[in-house]
Amino acid sequence: MRKFQKKPTSLLLLIVLTFTCSAIDLKTKNLTVGISNDGEITSILRSDGIKIAPVHLTTDLAGCKVEGVIHSRKCEDGSFLVEKKLVNDSLRASCILSEHFIPTKNSIHCELTIRGEGESWGTRIDTRMTYPIKTGKAKIWTSWASPQFDSLQIGISLPHDLAKIKPPDGDKAHYWIDPLIPIPFVNATYYYGAPYFQYDNMAVGFIPNLENLICIPLVSIFEENEDAGLTIALSPRDNIINLTMKTTSDGSVTFTRLHNRISKRNTLTFSFDLILHQNDWRCGLAWMKSSYPEFFLPKNPLANQMGGTAAYSSYSMESMNFDVAKMKRMAFTVNWQASFDFPYMGMYLPPVQRNEKWTRFGGDQITIAGMDDFAGKYRGKGFYVLNYFNVTEFGSKVKYPPLSGVARKPDSEIWKECNDILYTKFEKAILPVPEACIKDPKLKNAPIPVPFYTWEDGIAMDCGDSVYSDFLVEQARRHVAEIPNSFGICIDRFDWFRMFNERADDGISWFEGKPVRSLVTSWKKLSPKLSTILHGANKVIFANNHDKRIDLLGDVDGLFDEFTYCGNSLNLTAFMCIAKPALGWTDNAETVRMEGGDSFFQKYLYMGIFPMCPFPNNDHSITQSPDVDRFYEDYGPLMKLMQGREWVLKSHVISVGDGLARVNLFKIKGGYSIPVVYGRKDKVEVVLNDPDGLKDGFKCLAWYPGSGIPVNIEYRKTGKRFILNVPLLRGCAMLELKNNEYEL
Repeated sequence: MRKFQKKPTSLLLLIVLTFTCSAIDLKTKNLTVGISNDGEITSILRSDGIKIAPVHLTTDLAGCKVEGVIHSRKCEDGSFLVEKKLVNDSLRASCILSEHFIPTKNSIHCELTIRGEGESWGTRIDTRMTYPIKTGKAKIWTSWASPQFDSLQIGISLPHDLAKIKPPDGDKAHYWIDPLIPIPFVNATYYYGAPYFQYDNMAVGFIPNLENLICIPLVSIFEENEDAGLTIALSPRDNIINLTMKTTSDGSVTFTRLHNRISKRNTLTFSFDLILHQNDWRCGLAWMKSSYPEFFLPKNPLANQMGGTAAYSSYSMESMNFDVAKMKRMAFTVNWQASFDFPYMGMYLPPVQRNEKWTRFGGDQITIAGMDDFAGKYRGKGFYVLNYFNVTEFGSKVKYPPLSGVARKPDSEIWKECNDILYTKFEKAILPVPEACIKDPKLKNAPIPVPFYTWEDGIAMDCGDSVYSDFLVEQARRHVAEIPNSFGICIDRFDWFRMFNERADDGISWFEGKPVRSLVTSWKKLSPKLSTILHGANKVIFANNHDKRIDLLGDVDGLFDEFTYCGNSLNLTAFMCIAKPALGWTDNAETVRMEGGDSFFQKYLYMGIFPMCPFPNNDHSITQSPDVDRFYEDYGPLMKLMQGREWVLKSHVISVGDGLARVNLFKIKGGYSIPVVYGRKDKVEVVLNDPDGLKDGFKCLAWYPGSGIPVNIEYRKTGKRFILNVPLLRGCAMLELKNNEYEL
């Protein structure tokens, strides 16, 4: 523990010391924490009388030390405030760190404030907890892509549960590990959303197929033989630029915030909560959802109706051979229109009259009226269309450096050539390659920034530029006004949000010793503007979010993830969509064949995600084939029971006897649905523990792959538990539970 310096030099300092408190206990409903005078949580007392000690939970700034007196006091509202000056000698910088510990109804909430003194600087901001694991039985869980574990450490009980479900070819990209199983502490580092940008590892075009990613900033700790757990949860409302979570085998967890600017002109605020709960991974996730609902619930509930298998296709439904009934048997609902109607990336609706033609990216011609007619044909058959949108890429065949001597054109003509409008209107929005990464000396410090090139020689853009942001907002407004048959947009390529614009300044980011604009900040400023327009018109916003961060989804109604055929991406998408529709990508029919159709579909049922379905003209994704189509029709009735689903996160709410299958529980309209998958016996016992609103006498139906006729399931009640004896077919059953009154 840090000691107070006893060198008062003024009457004011004497007064401060008079009111400085000794260590304090803060109490909430089910826990009491001991906090030292210097702001370290040192012990946790549970409501059952068990004390967890020694615990060390502190927030520090890397390279900094305390200078002078630490001031601490108990506030009138029962909270505890600690203030200290931190000095970084190597950077010749300092700041004031305030830690305000506040008891709430169900947590100890800590608000961190960092006020810089002098010029701007930056360093790591670490919140670290060391947990005593003397028994060796402590385990952790988080919102990981896959748990990182030591196979020699996990003992005899976990190998089956953690076994990788993989295709015969052993392609690691297609591996899947059940993410709902806590594991022992291990040495591992996880990245929030994506690995942060670095000069020597730019990872341009990032694909979220890594195992060491998390999507929600929390970690839960459990004692194996006790019904108690502890969660540390960071706020997704904070201005987190980048974040890592590091665990060690001796029981420490460190959340590290990176690239935030400290200065007298920029006060940083962060927060975290300490929550005590039962021994169940659901509890921490439930707390996060109830505390920050804006990130977990769709702003437009219409999105829930779009839960179903999906397509990314240019197919216009004009063929007489299109089998609507078959697609509905496959639970098909929505097409993210891959017709490439735009003349080039970024110009999604050119400034033309409704029936005026332009040459689309696909090569032929189209009109706004034609785009609306395309969406109308889907609507007429009971399906939905989402238009393509992208806020970080622009153009095709972009010239760099720009051609000299290009004459300025009127606004009515300038849009026709992307280089013209780029260099006359949007030059400041070009996302620049950092000077440190430019190899050609002729391009160093060029007046026009060197761009990152992307698909079809388009370039990456910073949507935080005010002119380009206004352009995108206007594009969204015109979509609403001119394509009424569309149900909204799906925004592509969140991976660029990892980047920094070193020629701009967002006022809060600090990278490689200088002010920059993070594209995370750019998106968070643009997103509410798009929401106002789309949601105000009862449209939806979906996203293909390569950067898997929950804090980027406050205005997003659902995900259409391009990489769920990678098991790691599938898990992350599922966690971010516990109460939103999740549409997943199927790259090709061979992926289904390699894994085996039953294994493929049961994984999606378990995680509550709809796989992309075979569809005419699907772009770089699954197309129709008789054998794989059959699996989609077999599982279609089961997938329909996930529409509008919401994960049930009540502790110990569901289990399977002897662990003979994997099981999850979803709330649906009028009741519940339960995927029972990967069964190892022909019959298993499913136990429901006090599910909210379910009354004795409810009806339970089991739906099986390949059988369109459900079967009644018998059950018995013991106290508040319902025990269902469930026969399995192909290792699977999808249960549908409804009260007779359908009032759940």
